[in-house]
Amino acid sequence: MKNIYIYNAPIKGLLIIKLLLGISLLSFFVYLFKNEIFPDIWTFAGPLLSLALIINGLTSSKIKEINVHNSQKMIEIIKESLYSTKTKKINFQSLKSELKSENAKKIFTLIIKLRLIISENDKEIEELNSNLFSLNNDKLTKLHSDLKAVYKNK
Repeated sequence: MKNIYIYNAPIKGLLIIKLLLGISLLSFFVYLFKNEIFPDIWTFAGPLLSLALIINGLTSSKIKEINVHNSQKMIEIIKESLYSTKTKKINFQSLKSELKSENAKKIFTLIIKLRLIISENDKEIEELNSNLFSLNNDKLTKLHSDLKAVYKNK
């Protein structure tokens, strides 16, 4: 078994921070509304933003690691959410990966955003995106080349 990708940040910690941020923001707006303070556009946008943070913290999941099992000719994708850890296994024969640029056609682009799509039998299974300042673009390109090497050498 060979590990070709690992996400180093504590995933559950990040999701709990989103959840707590959403709850504190929602309680702030409840406090404002109880005291009959209505902050213009934030009257509707604030509670919706906080609910979106809460729902995102409860339901989202991230890819924790990707492993290659050469003996079984399978790739293993491990996703972690707040509640569980799921494992997805894909055969080398049905594996495809595609690296796309989201903003490459724009003329004045300072930060290039990449998107890595992992497919099984032309059906999108997982997607990895660039982070805020595209600091993980080199990780995404390396993962794409590693995946390509895996399914080209079936």
